[in-house]
Amino acid sequence: MVIMSIEEDIKERLKSVKGIIDALLMSPQDIEKIREFEIQAEKNKAAGGMMDFINEGVWEVLSKEIVFLIFIDESFSDRKHGQSLTLMKDPSGNILGRLLRKDEISEYKTRGDVLFLGEDFVIFSNVKTQGKPYFVIPAQKVDELKDLNGISASLCVPTDLYFKDKYNIKGDNLGTVIIGIDKP
Repeated sequence: MVIMSIEEDIKERLKSVKGIIDALLMSPQDIEKIREFEIQAEKNKAAGGMMDFINEGVWEVLSKEIVFLIFIDESFSDRKHGQSLTLMKDPSGNILGRLLRKDEISEYKTRGDVLFLGEDFVIFSNVKTQGKPYFVIPAQKVDELKDLNGISASLCVPTDLYFKDKYNIKGDNLGTVIIGIDKP
């Protein structure tokens, strides 16, 4: 009889999810690298340095007891979260805008309370801004790990590139995501 550790069991569960190419348990050193890269990215700001942003998802995932790095293809990103991958907020917590999924764009084009910035980002015209707006990358729930309160977060580009290089992941349209869970 083979007894799997909690981490090995979760790794196997993750690898069975559509779009996940590989999953690795993160070392304390790799977690520290994420912190370094993400702090620097937040200092550099978004929109060419014009707008503050906070990768709330990364900080929330890193607060979990167990953290995995996953390598994904675009079929993982196409999952329906019901949540936006990028929000624009103000200091009062008002959601001023959001990145739309492909399947939401046509619905939003018919709404009178939004302004499109590009093809897939909308600003809500009926929300009053209180303070300086900023971008937020929130955590996403991982339905396949809901029994462990699993959440995922997208990494900034320098962090993504660092881990693809470190683990020799090559190919177009591949990305990195971190997933955090509570210990069972």
